[in-house]
Amino acid sequence: MIVTDKFVFVHFPRTGGTFITDVIMRFFPSAQEIGYHLPRFLLPNEYSHLPVLGAVRNPWEFYVSWYYHVWPRDAATPLTSWLTENGKQQFEGATRNALNLGTHNGRLDALIEKLPDEVDYCKRNIPNITKDALRKIRGTGVGYYTFRFNHLFGNADELFFCRQERLRADLIHFLERIGAATDKIRAHILESEKKNTADHSHYSSYYTPELAELVSIRDRAVIERFGYTFEPAPTAQNTNMNP
Repeated sequence: MIVTDKFVFVHFPRTGGTFITDVIMRFFPSAQEIGYHLPRFLLPNEYSHLPVLGAVRNPWEFYVSWYYHVWPRDAATPLTSWLTENGKQQFEGATRNALNLGTHNGRLDALIEKLPDEVDYCKRNIPNITKDALRKIRGTGVGYYTFRFNHLFGNADELFFCRQERLRADLIHFLERIGAATDKIRAHILESEKKNTADHSHYSSYYTPELAELVSIRDRAVIERFGYTFEPAPTAQNTNMNP
């Protein structure tokens, strides 16, 4: 989470947040990171009056980007080792485990046991979900994406969201709304390179029909809220570089 004197940014992993962070730290002198992937409910009271910015991504695309970002880089972390069953499962099996996070009590208990009681949000590359937070998914039937969305943003009705697929335009629009856009910021947003990208084919090529349908069930609320759909790969584009 980054706070400034004009707004707050809550960073949802794999949604273009590294790009947004770079813009904020470059152009807002008051900016300070007060926690890495810090949930909104932990926002200090002195910033509670500020508008809050978040970012989202098509859930089908998120799972592909997330998998290829954390594996094999974070293979030994509690969540990744649980998802992949210590490397035995590749994308399909790992994603199915993530989607069924709140429906399989035995596996959920095994993951909860691996997680910390408290999180030091000043540290990076650590489990940043507590045992207590994950217990709340039990019986909800939601997937990992929806769980993380709810955990990070809480009641998100008043938040402004940048959609990853139109990240630059949405970020400029948000900054214009709060009176913080300048020509220099606009030029930087439109011209700078992507950040923290993952190299993989179009997300649709990784899904079986059954797995794609499971995403639509487990992450239905977010999908419906933002109007996301499962789209086939463009005929002239076989690969995609995504932040």
